Amino acid sequence: MFDVTLTLSLDRTAVFFVLNVAILGIAALVASFRYMRIYEFKPKIPYYPTLAIFIASMLFIPMVQDWLSFLFFWEIMTLASYFLIIYDWPEESVKKAGWKYFVTMHLFDTSPLMLAVTMYYAFHGTFNFGAITEYSNAMVALFLLGFAAKAGLFPLHFWLPDAHPAAPSPVSALMSGAMVELGLYGTIRVLDAVEWSVSSWIIYAIGAMAVLSMLAAILSYALQDDVKRLFAWSTIDNMGWMYLLIMAGLLGVTGVDKSINYYVVAHGLAKAAAFISTGALLYVFGTRDLERMKGMMNSDSFTAGLMMASIFALEGVPPFNLFLSKLDVIKTLLTVSPALAYFTAIEWVIAFILFLRVIHAYIISDGRPEAKRQLAGSIALSVVLLLILSLVSQFICDYIWVRW
Repeated sequence: MFDVTLTLSLDRTAVFFVLNVAILGIAALVASFRYMRIYEFKPKIPYYPTLAIFIASMLFIPMVQDWLSFLFFWEIMTLASYFLIIYDWPEESVKKAGWKYFVTMHLFDTSPLMLAVTMYYAFHGTFNFGAITEYSNAMVALFLLGFAAKAGLFPLHFWLPDAHPAAPSPVSALMSGAMVELGLYGTIRVLDAVEWSVSSWIIYAIGAMAVLSMLAAILSYALQDDVKRLFAWSTIDNMGWMYLLIMAGLLGVTGVDKSINYYVVAHGLAKAAAFISTGALLYVFGTRDLERMKGMMNSDSFTAGLMMASIFALEGVPPFNLFLSKLDVIKTLLTVSPALAYFTAIEWVIAFILFLRVIHAYIISDGRPEAKRQLAGSIALSVVLLLILSLVSQFICDYIWVRW
């Protein structure tokens, strides 16, 4: 018999991830209220109960104190997200995206985590979080493989550009702004268990995966005409930024925990605003195809304005607080590798230019796409609140950091 008691606790790291999930969960529920009316078929999947299970599982993951409970809620999160991805089941592309996600998660995510947790129990005699003292490199490698798959790091990113667009937009906001970041949370928990001391090849592997994720995103941005796929690639890009902070911490830089926590919240808010804005476009214009929405500012300036503001928040344009987080990453990398810091800064500028192209070519360009319906107030409210929080998240994070 396993002696496991579900114990919940919040430390300084966990509270930021829980805060992120809670805010994005509320925003997704509010946005869903009217957004889900665009689905005219009789759904096979109960949306709101599944969404509630998805949110609840993500809230529990940062709070549990043992690997068995962690794995249990991790699998609930994965299964709930799978059913939400395939919600639009009549679409063949949705079925394929869901199947790719399901297979990838259980092959490269759940399986390595199960093996790592089994090894942990076998060598330590407990599932409770604690120091990893036996076969640490093997266990850390398995844990990091599973968490990298969930985080969408290159080369395990291939499921993400299909799965995120397939899901309803409020779900995409949760997946991109909260779920993938829990892969980062798991990484932090494992590294805490080995006191951030691992073999050099693991450090270099994390750095390489982070850089390649950013490069893959940069090379893919200009090829996207589906607005949700565009933002899905942005998730891969930003996860690269966050894992560069992980690499810096492994190389001995102090204070990266604060930088990571702040980045998680700033990115989560901006990414959720962006994906719910894509839902606003789909609700108003009935399409995710940017080509068919050229000149959207001329048809619905408010909806187009929300999308443009979300892009600015996501690309770290002042006064949105992702600017401060990205700047902090570059400052941190300067103490590790100036060349890597310069690469990151240049990548940021290129990404911003590519998103400016999207604004110029599709939002404020010539044209007048037909608006099928007026934007629902619940969707607009969700985006506006997320954007406001994106302006003040630094103050919220400072308050929590000082007082927790």
